Amino acid sequence: MEALDATGDGRSGRNHGLDARSGTLTTRVTENLLRVFAAGPAGRTHPAQDNVKAVYGSS
Repeated sequence: MEALDATGDGRSGRNHGLDARSGTLTTRVTENLLRVFAAGPAGRTHPAQDNVKAVYGSS
């Protein structure tokens, strides 16, 4: 998965501009999301929570 590797797969010569820490974070977040969805309906195990006001404030 070249897109999750900070330096690419070495064959394309692309560098995605991610440092090692960012690459590790991206991989960890992706793994966690895939694990949740693989376990079953994500809405049951991780229901949506309204956080719009917390993130953007009230207008």
